Amino acid sequence: MKVGIADYIWAIASFITVCVSFHYGNLLYGLLGIYIFMVALFMWHIFTVKKRLSRSVAVFGTISDYHEAKEVRKHYYPVVKYETEDGRPVSSVYTVADSVMRYEIGSQEMICYDPDDPIFFYFANRENDMVKDYYRFIIFGSVPALLVLLMIIFK
Repeated sequence: MKVGIADYIWAIASFITVCVSFHYGNLLYGLLGIYIFMVALFMWHIFTVKKRLSRSVAVFGTISDYHEAKEVRKHYYPVVKYETEDGRPVSSVYTVADSVMRYEIGSQEMICYDPDDPIFFYFANRENDMVKDYYRFIIFGSVPALLVLLMIIFK
C-alpha cells in the first residue's frame, strides 16, 4: 500500500484524538472515534481504487520474471511485460505480494492497466487483490472497537 497525505493526516488526527480524549478522561471515546475515522479513510481508499480500476484497459501481458522479497517469509511479485493501446512497451512489477509463484514465466495473462499511469496494472481475475487489505483491516479492527463500545455501554 502506498502511504499518502491522507494517511499522515489520519496519524496526526489519531494522536490528537488520543491526547485530547485522555486529557478529558474519555479515552475510550477517543479510541472508538479513531476506529470510525479509520473506517472512513479506508472506505475512501477503496472508493478511489475501484474508480481507478473502472477506467482500466485490458491487454495480454507476458510474465517475464519474479521479484522476490524476504520479509517474514518469502514473497513473490510477478514482473509483467505488455504493450499499451498506443504501442508503448511497459515492464512493471505487480504491487501485491504472493506466497507462491502463481504464474509460469513466459505465460500470457490477461491484465488491466490504467491508461493515465500504464505502470499500474492488476491481473484481470484478481481485482480484489487491490482492496482486500483495506477490508481486512476494517474487519479485524472491528473486534477491539466492539470491545471498546461494550466497555463504554457497560461502564
